[in-house]
Amino acid sequence: MSPETAFSPGGGLISRWHRPARRFLSFLSGVLFILLIWKAAALMVGSSFLMPPPETAFRRLFEMVPEPGFWRALGATALRSLYGFFISFFSGVLVGAAAGLFSPFRRMVKPLLSVLRAVPVMSVILLGMLWFVTDLVPVFVTFLMVFPLVCANVLEGVMQIDQRLLEMGRVYRLDASQRLVHIVLPSLVPFLFAAANAGIGMAWKVTIAAEVLCQPRHAVGTGIQYAQLNLEIPEVMAWTAAAVILSGLSEALLGLAEKLFPWRRKP
Repeated sequence: MSPETAFSPGGGLISRWHRPARRFLSFLSGVLFILLIWKAAALMVGSSFLMPPPETAFRRLFEMVPEPGFWRALGATALRSLYGFFISFFSGVLVGAAAGLFSPFRRMVKPLLSVLRAVPVMSVILLGMLWFVTDLVPVFVTFLMVFPLVCANVLEGVMQIDQRLLEMGRVYRLDASQRLVHIVLPSLVPFLFAAANAGIGMAWKVTIAAEVLCQPRHAVGTGIQYAQLNLEIPEVMAWTAAAVILSGLSEALLGLAEKLFPWRRKP
């Protein structure tokens, strides 16, 4: 590569450096846009009690950071969310793959997925409070809400596998493990990451919603509920901001894992 090409605006080192910089600036502009909308809404309401401005909420968040209870709540909520997510993800992969491979099983599973997608979250939370101990309710609710999403994505991925590639693998006498590694997994990986990205965001929301109702001892949802009962609206916003940050970090880690993953064929 010549020096002109390497340092030209359209390619080379400068281009490779500019791409992550542009992505970061786009992300930062999106965050600033959200904060501006929040600030404008607070000014329109005109009451810091009903709608605290972002600086008030983040000041309360920074005050909560040194408190041990804050970190215990974050850790407990993260564990519940991740437990529910991973159980639903691996179950959804197994059921979705089986449904994609066997049409009788697929016909049996599709009504179940439709029912689970239609069930209101609050109904599942209230039933879970009757069936399980407090700490298990968010895990149960997260599982039921994320499972159909993952299962449907994997089912679609299996159905989209190019049968001509599988036939070519048979012609070249690839065994089952080779066809899995070189044909099936590259086709499924985009669907798996799409399901994981959508599922992890839903897992955080559903877990915290369940915690608000069942109120485990250490939980972000419990902190939100107590703050609301005490009319500490800045603290409600601070807990919410902490949950959004955690959800954003988990999605960013999934995005990094997708870039580093060896099989990255688009569907």
